[in-house]
Amino acid sequence: MGNSVKELRDIINHVPIKKAVLGENEDLHSVFIQHGRPGVMQVIQNAEELEPIEEVAVINIATPVPVIKKEEDISETENETEEHTETIDVIAEGNQKTKLEVIHENKLLMRSSINDYYVLGMLTQDLSSMRITLMVEDLAYGRKERTKIDLYERETVRNLALQLAELFYENSEVIEADLTLLTDLLEKHRETQYEQSKPALQSKRQYSSVSPENQKACIEFLSNGNLIEKVDKLIEKAGVVGEENTRKLLFVIASTYKMSHPLHALVQGSSGSGKSHLINIIGQCLPPEEVISMTRVTSKSFYHYNKDELVDKLILIQDYDGLDEEAQYAFRELQSAGNISSSTTYKDRSGNIVSCVKNVRSHFASLLATTKAEVYYDNMSRSVIIGVDETDEQTMRIIEYQNKRLAGLIDLREEHKAKEFIQNCIRCIKPCEVVNKYADKIILPIEAKMLRRLNSHYQAFVKQITILHQYQRKRDPQGRLIAEPEDLKIACDILFDAIMLKVDDLDSSLRHFFDRMKEFIKKQAGGKQSDYQFTQRDVRLALNVSKTQCFRFMEDLELLEYVQKTGGYANRGFKYKIVYWDDMEKIREKIKSGLMNQLAQLEAVNNPVVLGGSNGLEHQNPQQQGE
Repeated sequence: MGNSVKELRDIINHVPIKKAVLGENEDLHSVFIQHGRPGVMQVIQNAEELEPIEEVAVINIATPVPVIKKEEDISETENETEEHTETIDVIAEGNQKTKLEVIHENKLLMRSSINDYYVLGMLTQDLSSMRITLMVEDLAYGRKERTKIDLYERETVRNLALQLAELFYENSEVIEADLTLLTDLLEKHRETQYEQSKPALQSKRQYSSVSPENQKACIEFLSNGNLIEKVDKLIEKAGVVGEENTRKLLFVIASTYKMSHPLHALVQGSSGSGKSHLINIIGQCLPPEEVISMTRVTSKSFYHYNKDELVDKLILIQDYDGLDEEAQYAFRELQSAGNISSSTTYKDRSGNIVSCVKNVRSHFASLLATTKAEVYYDNMSRSVIIGVDETDEQTMRIIEYQNKRLAGLIDLREEHKAKEFIQNCIRCIKPCEVVNKYADKIILPIEAKMLRRLNSHYQAFVKQITILHQYQRKRDPQGRLIAEPEDLKIACDILFDAIMLKVDDLDSSLRHFFDRMKEFIKKQAGGKQSDYQFTQRDVRLALNVSKTQCFRFMEDLELLEYVQKTGGYANRGFKYKIVYWDDMEKIREKIKSGLMNQLAQLEAVNNPVVLGGSNGLEHQNPQQQGE
């Protein structure tokens, strides 16, 4: 008996109790005779729901005691009921609020008093239609009906309402009102999705805010002497091992992304030499909101950017070899001209095909990585060519760093702090105009290839060095920064290896291979290296390089007439000898001494020692200005 009472109580608790009001001399039998089943269902739907009867706990049959609920329990129950689903849209209907619930991105739910309406699949983004897959579930009996419908077609919606009313024994006008309400909710949800997928672009330059404490620390850091070396120590702490000159060069080039003359770098090296790691760490040292990293670029992707989406950005391309000819052409135009335009067609409102010109503006610096020894000439001339250090000493430094990192001897939090500090420093550096009155005092070596663009790169590099020292440099009456001889010297020191790559016929990887091969042959020849013959196998085993890489290097050296075949057969291997023993060390010393002499003369003119005073060419120390 006790179990039956408990089961009956559980059933009653889930059954809503309603009061149906009929007219005089009218009952359900007469309603059924006149209107049929729909009439009876309408009476039930229009019935007023009675207040729930408080549950009574029976201690014994003689003394029933009512159970009194506390207000705290009632409020907690109401909160749990309200918070069980997440809603995105609410539309008021009378005294009730109808909600659109997101079960997941491909399933939406709207609940009404009689049915549940499920929208299955993705909403179309075509604003001219509202075609959906709809599943309607009857709450009274749990029956379901599925169909595809365009909610913007009024007759179709009305016919569906009639069909559902006949199937579920409901009022067609109520179902039609529910479908209209569902349409409004879906429209609002689709507009929200559209706004989220198309974020508003900011046409003006935006600088991320830096807290006053961090800004004070960054400005103090930027105002101290020996700035470039201190930045280099931070980059080393951020995760770049070795490559002292290369990492400074890449950082200065990357920091030009929001200046008036942005620069571009092309990092060359063999596979696995650490090119991508190098440019990625440098990219992480700049504000992340202004860095775009690309692994793959399709042929027409650059033409479909928004108008100012590539303005004031740093672009990282992990593998420049993957760009096809059309993508490289568009990238070259973005680098040089600052914009690309494409003539395309579209349909107007009348359906006519109309031509239009789409423009994409650009103002960015870029860091590219490639394994190719020879890149297309036009691409090379627009970038500063940088070679990766592939010596055994650098390899051991990298291995040692990797082992320490895996052993937990390197604090990763310190790496993160170093990157964040450099990012804040870059945010504190503002674009400025620079006056370099010593620009005509330094002449680059005439032996360099592409000297015209190389000279423009050097002058822009000097300008960026001055901008990085903007808290240490004086300004002219027009507010422009004045470059100091120290800026030219720093630029020559950092850019010297890149200048030598422009002078050398061989790229960095091929030069490293050729120099090692010459040392090996000198040891084996015993003073008769000009007549010494060798095979690729001898070189491959001595230098510990792969067969494919050795073959490619020897083929390039033969094309450049550094080595020559002297005999042998294709099936048994050819013999070679070196026919051109260049001495790049002497050429490096010659060019470096020439640049140092020019800088020494510049410093002598800038700081003359004259008894009784100066000749007016002397520049004050910025810290002593105004004393």
